[in-house]
Amino acid sequence: MTLKQGKLIFLLLWTFCACDRDDEKIPSYLYIEPFDFSVKIGEGSGSQNLSDVWIYVNDHYYGAYELPCWIPVLESGTSEVLLIPGYRQDGRITNAFRYQLLNPYKITIQLDPQITDTIQPNTSYQSGLQFSVIEDFEGIHFFNTDRDKDPETKILLTDLSEAFEGSHSGSISLTKEHPSISAEYILNDPIPQSGDPIILELNFKADIPFSIGFIGYKNILGEENLIKAGVLPKKNWTKVYFDFREIINSSNSDYYHLAIAADFQKDSSKTVQQIFIDNIKVIHR
Repeated sequence: MTLKQGKLIFLLLWTFCACDRDDEKIPSYLYIEPFDFSVKIGEGSGSQNLSDVWIYVNDHYYGAYELPCWIPVLESGTSEVLLIPGYRQDGRITNAFRYQLLNPYKITIQLDPQITDTIQPNTSYQSGLQFSVIEDFEGIHFFNTDRDKDPETKILLTDLSEAFEGSHSGSISLTKEHPSISAEYILNDPIPQSGDPIILELNFKADIPFSIGFIGYKNILGEENLIKAGVLPKKNWTKVYFDFREIINSSNSDYYHLAIAADFQKDSSKTVQQIFIDNIKVIHR
């Protein structure tokens, strides 16, 4: 269900409940602030872009909303509020998804008619997850297999002034003379087929579009290009999420490498086109 659909259903229910004036309930109100997000050692950066929330009160679904949000609820007294964090898939504003690998936030509060209760939710990764990739570019990075055969196009480390956080980020520079990059990261751990999300996270800013994803390797049939996540240019640092569950499940390769690819854009006025990346994670059960 999209955010707009959720809001429409709530308004229809609100209208229906309000038709019988004798039984009309006086709503209580919730103001939901953006999620705090915490990580443990071994889970990488705590950067996040959890833009949305799915709201349940006493097991009644009240819709999905962009954060922060203020909503009326037809509940009162001691109530259990359940908040599920969400993100925008592929960085697109219309693709709101629940982040099913994060813990929901649950709180019991006292709701009073016409009174607004403010909730500051927090979340973290669920237990038992596998982090097949955590690349923060703070030392020697592992995108060191060159697929484009041009030694002049590679991922370098920035200095402190250009880093998203920490001391370094990764940087790519393309020119007319050196127009393409395809760099591969060899994964030590397998990525299994799964009914749960297989999430790729990263921070980036870029002059030009680029792609990130996987190369699937089948021992008999060779390789399969699964670099399917297209990332559009952003002037400022942005956090983006991709779910590769369907792609990995359809591929059924024996093992995978992570890869980044980009091409010089001839119609751009920039003679040196740059991509900056940081905090790449691949997370699954």
